[in-house]
Amino acid sequence: MSTAPDRPTSDPEALFEGDTDRAAYVRQMFGEISHRYDLVNRIMTVGQDQSWRRLAAAQIVRPGATVLDAGTGTGDLAFACLQAGASRVLGIDVAGPMVERAREKSHARDVEASTGFSLGDATRLPLPDASVDAWCSAFVVRNIPDLPAALAEAWRVLKPGGRLAILEIPRMEPGLLRPFARMHFRYVVPRIGRVVTGHSSAYRYLPVSVDHFLAPRELTELLRDTGFMVTQVRMLMFRTVAMHVAVKPDVS
Repeated sequence: MSTAPDRPTSDPEALFEGDTDRAAYVRQMFGEISHRYDLVNRIMTVGQDQSWRRLAAAQIVRPGATVLDAGTGTGDLAFACLQAGASRVLGIDVAGPMVERAREKSHARDVEASTGFSLGDATRLPLPDASVDAWCSAFVVRNIPDLPAALAEAWRVLKPGGRLAILEIPRMEPGLLRPFARMHFRYVVPRIGRVVTGHSSAYRYLPVSVDHFLAPRELTELLRDTGFMVTQVRMLMFRTVAMHVAVKPDVS
């Protein structure tokens, strides 16, 4: 029997054990913090997260491209892709309140004709094969319980020669910076998140999700196993954030 999504919040480690429904918890949690999600991102990254999104968009978007932003949240990566030259950006997310905020921002920016935000699951994309030019995500993939399935779906919907970009907080491997990064994520991040959002568990979950995620080299291997050619792995913010860029080879 699956654990209800609100039960393991006092122990985020429990979300990664046995039959716990982590996907349900993630959906509920992101919905509950949607009202302050952008503000927390700005504070925790000292405003750098927007520049990382623009950087990722610049790597994969070509003029006139159709882009899928998986786990779009409030839409910031989708809007960065539009600014980079995309003609159409589709954003999906499992959390309804996040999708609503993305739609509100789209309306405020007067780009509704170029965007489409909807509920959706990265492991079951409502798109035909080879239908998009680029697939991207920002700080999402570590929250997907079945990441291989999500990457297989990315491969399926991408056209041959299509590009992929992932921004994520990877598990840090042993090194001089690791103790300081772990201290920051385990003690500073939860306090900031609790004060800004009022959510008691979301930012205790974040460092645990990082510890259970892949190191950059492991994500690179998973992308290669899926069939992608990894063209760039760039480490940002004292190596606490990784940007992976990859291509679906055109074998025609």
